[in-house]
Amino acid sequence: MAKTLLFIQGIYDTIDLFIEAFSNAFQQLGCVCHTIDIRDQDFAIRRLRKYMEEEKVDGVVTFNNIGYNLSFQEGRTIWEEKDILYFNILMDHPFHYANPLDHAPKTSVIFCTDRNHVGYMKRFYPQLTQIDFMPHAGMEADITKQSEAGRCHLCLNGDAYHPSMDERPIDVLYAGALSNYVAEGLVPDLGEILEFDAFELTRETLSDLMRHPEKTTESAIEEYLLSIGKQYTDEELKHWITELRFLDAYAVSFYREQAVRLLVEHGIQTTVFGGGWNRCEWADNPNFIYGGKVLAPQVLELMNHSKITLNTMTWYKNGIHDRIINGMLAKSLVVSDDSEYIRECFPKDGQALVTVPLLQIELLPKLVEDYLGDIHKMEDVTENGYQFAKQNHTWRQRAEYIYNKYLTGASAK
Repeated sequence: MAKTLLFIQGIYDTIDLFIEAFSNAFQQLGCVCHTIDIRDQDFAIRRLRKYMEEEKVDGVVTFNNIGYNLSFQEGRTIWEEKDILYFNILMDHPFHYANPLDHAPKTSVIFCTDRNHVGYMKRFYPQLTQIDFMPHAGMEADITKQSEAGRCHLCLNGDAYHPSMDERPIDVLYAGALSNYVAEGLVPDLGEILEFDAFELTRETLSDLMRHPEKTTESAIEEYLLSIGKQYTDEELKHWITELRFLDAYAVSFYREQAVRLLVEHGIQTTVFGGGWNRCEWADNPNFIYGGKVLAPQVLELMNHSKITLNTMTWYKNGIHDRIINGMLAKSLVVSDDSEYIRECFPKDGQALVTVPLLQIELLPKLVEDYLGDIHKMEDVTENGYQFAKQNHTWRQRAEYIYNKYLTGASAK
């Protein structure tokens, strides 16, 4: 009997794009898929009632806790009331979602996109018993069709057209916001923290992360607290890690800005999309081309017009970012910092993508320059990258994983 799944969208354009690709993948597996848009919550509730009255719903698929607290009555979520598996895919570190995770439905299956995040969840959210790892996946844009502004056509069946390297006008593309400006909104009033000197913690922890970028932010915070004699329970420690998560954004931003700046000041023309970059003191460099903010669908198309897609992780130390897979599926040469997951699970460096350890970021300009000077070498790597991503890291593979393990396998209800 076909499984029936609900997908929830309506908050972020990026997630809406994921939902489109993911629901299509489940349909290809024979599932019946319905999409609920919660921008109008009253209408969403009416549609939910209709689906649940007419069909047996086997699971809801959502990202970043969207719809976790939808309910028909006070006190219980729809998912608990109807005993429906709540597949919740966290696209960022769990410390960004402390409150929703504290109140997550008991039917939750939480997927983390970094293996370290799985450990974090198991330690700090022991009440959530189904935690799993599922790396980021990518999508492929079909640029043979003319898209409207802010939209794109996903290549959901078959192969898309990819321009050759000499047809691509963008040498290096970076698509992502400069997160230190995002971090400004996350900083608590450090002067009001009386448990310890929060200003000193900030200085010491950021310095530690800069010198040891292989560390996770939560481990650096915990190490500092222990060094000053603060031994907290896990619940207390979770509180402080959540309060101080802005440190993560500052660490990400430091290396993100450094990567782009190194290229620009080395004379390599670099095109950047995302918020905050125009505030950089070096933004007037003629090699820096700033396109402002764009929506996620446009990024997929831009990658198809870029020789190199530059990526820096959002401090993922044991996972990947979707920029990596999206770039591979656009047959753009992906150049990124590395992670334990990449070293273990991807082809040898230089075969499907190119990595630079953060502590050796100064090597980036020479590496990029060498590849830009050898089109054939780039095309060999991008073809390998495309085939690897296509076979291992699309939403189809992620759908198959959930379907086999949780909907028809031993864990299914």
